[in-house]
Amino acid sequence: MAKASPAFTNFTAGQLSDRLDGRTDIAKYANGCKKLQNFLVHAHGGATRRPGTEFIAEVKASANATRLIPFEFNVEQTYILEFGNLYFRIYRDGGQVVSSGSAVEVTTPYTSAQLADIKFTQSADVMYVVHPDHSVRKISRTGHTAWTITEVDFRRGPMLDQNTTATTLTASGRTGSITVTASADTFASTDVGRLIKFYDGFAKITAFTNATTATATVQENEDLRTELMPSYTATTIAFAEGDPSSTGLEHNDRITDSNANFILEGFKVGQTLTISGASNSGNNDNNLVVVQVTADTILFAPSNDLVDETVGQSVTIAGNLGATSEFSLGAFSTTTGFPSTVVFFEQRLVFANTATQPQTIFFSVSGDFEDFNAGILNSSALTYTIGSNQVNVIRYLTASRALLIGTSGGEFVVRASSDEPISPTNTQILRQASYGSANIQPVAVANVVLFVQRAKRKLRELVYSFGSDSYFAPDLTILSENITEGLIKEIALQQEPDNIVWCVMENGKFVGMTYRREEEVVAWHDHEIGGTYTDSGTTHAYGFVESVATIPSQTGTEDEVYIVVARTIGGATKRYIERLKPIDFGSDIEDAFFVDSGLTYSGSSATSISGLTHLEGQTVRIVANGATHADKVVSSGAITLDRAATKAHIGLPYTSTLQTMRIDAGGMQGTSQAKIKRINDVTVRLHKSVGVKVGSSESVTDLIPFRSSANAMDKPISLFSGDKEVEFDGGYETDGHIVVIQDQALPLTILSIYPRITTFDE
Repeated sequence: MAKASPAFTNFTAGQLSDRLDGRTDIAKYANGCKKLQNFLVHAHGGATRRPGTEFIAEVKASANATRLIPFEFNVEQTYILEFGNLYFRIYRDGGQVVSSGSAVEVTTPYTSAQLADIKFTQSADVMYVVHPDHSVRKISRTGHTAWTITEVDFRRGPMLDQNTTATTLTASGRTGSITVTASADTFASTDVGRLIKFYDGFAKITAFTNATTATATVQENEDLRTELMPSYTATTIAFAEGDPSSTGLEHNDRITDSNANFILEGFKVGQTLTISGASNSGNNDNNLVVVQVTADTILFAPSNDLVDETVGQSVTIAGNLGATSEFSLGAFSTTTGFPSTVVFFEQRLVFANTATQPQTIFFSVSGDFEDFNAGILNSSALTYTIGSNQVNVIRYLTASRALLIGTSGGEFVVRASSDEPISPTNTQILRQASYGSANIQPVAVANVVLFVQRAKRKLRELVYSFGSDSYFAPDLTILSENITEGLIKEIALQQEPDNIVWCVMENGKFVGMTYRREEEVVAWHDHEIGGTYTDSGTTHAYGFVESVATIPSQTGTEDEVYIVVARTIGGATKRYIERLKPIDFGSDIEDAFFVDSGLTYSGSSATSISGLTHLEGQTVRIVANGATHADKVVSSGAITLDRAATKAHIGLPYTSTLQTMRIDAGGMQGTSQAKIKRINDVTVRLHKSVGVKVGSSESVTDLIPFRSSANAMDKPISLFSGDKEVEFDGGYETDGHIVVIQDQALPLTILSIYPRITTFDE
């Protein structure tokens, strides 16, 4: 018989997988938990009870799925957008943004079924939003209640590769609304809104007539002129014969302009020009090919023949709009699909993955996010397609020290081949890993990116290694694989105070991971939001979380966490937007908020509390003036307290449970695992806590008293920090678990646990 006093000094390994029950040889075993539900893990090592959620508002239509998206105008002005069926609404500082008494609402093209596939990126007051079935939109905020969503009118691209067939296009005019005629079937009804690049400009299709005919509007070209080909009329144009010696040999004939306007008017090498108005009919030609242009001289191909003529006549020089096979169609359209992901990188707006080009990335012009004019300048737009031996559909783009790309088949990095910003001449794409990514927007934490693997069971970190000059992607769920068995649906990062990555699961669970890689803290914790939800005959014994978003707080030091929770209330589905209360609530027990979908009454002493319509018929938990109160059922949106209170928190109850791993200490003959043992008593070191149960299982616990004869019965108990000892009610067993429970609406932070055990080796 051996006695021992092991110490559970921290919980920084979080909830561990059942598959690790026998792995006492790994260091994380001693710091892990068998169960960690509705507890958070601090980077310091302690576990604190998850704060409750504050009811903000019911979504516009509770019958429809809803998604939350953060909008950060600047560090002082941040918002949460409620995206629902064909609309979004706005929230800030725990309230809904209203104008003239009504919620500010903006119409969108996105249905409820499409919300999960929305991705976004933001720069200052403009957010770009993409969805594979819709043209790119941008959301703009010009005032607290002034919001718009508009279709992005891309300039000069991006375009598909140039036509390589014999098909030609002919335009009916050089400016304004034109008719475009193709020599073979080219157009579709889904091409409306699509760009065409031909001649020396661009046109946008506005109407479809048939497969060979479409109406289009001429757009601004790269010289900022709204024309397909230049046209210039002047009396300052002279003609020069290229063979004045009459040798009969071919020479370059030319025209000159004493006003030197040729470049300014847009004439370029390679154009075919038509000249009219010359006094000498031999100079009126419609097939002159330009081989050189300066401000005052245009040189033509040797096969073109002009005669000398001085200035004086009103001469018109215009680009020829004859049939051309040199054309490209726009890469974004209903025909080809629209980009599925977007990010800002090195002063460029970057899109990727259309239906017809799932492996292609489109970079804007540097510094001009809506210009996609390709070229060879360092600032030009560029298009890059991942080359591999399998289809790698791009799932996400994220900016780090390089542009990181997650695809269905692996992870890639885009960077310059030299130590310079990327450009059309130095860009390279390199595979870094082959895990494959889910279609879920990742989060960036410090200098790493956390992404969900393709099967949605693993969360990986994409980390750069200076030693190998490449990235690797370790599995963050390797010790806690069972916690994500519900499949990850959405993730968000709460940076303050403890770097927690929140995961919404497809089964409605809410899972968190405290992530501090520099302190080697990777701690998963499971959360069940208060309430119940019945869907398609299946009842979930918890509030069903559907979306999460985080923004920096406007009034405190902690990031704000917003969630959408579906519950069954009065037999009907209700979807509520709720906000997680601060983890550090302060030092006043009356400010401790540990109920879900809760509200706070603060005012004159009262027993009747109304305004609880959203919890009609629900049994609610109450803390009145910092002390527990008997549960009540909400009727007609109100409850009646047993005693008057000036401050009360009212909401749905939830239980926080921490269960240690099996104790591995005290055996005289090696390990104490699988040996009969008895835990005699336990000391729990607490911080700012009131109320706790300790026992050998969730059904066998003792309530530790906090109130003494020195405490006035009509006053709340002060927050306690220090050690609480309890005689253990467990018997002789081989497991040796310690369970700590808080089921009152009160705070609990566990710093460490010190059991005293007796082990029987034989």
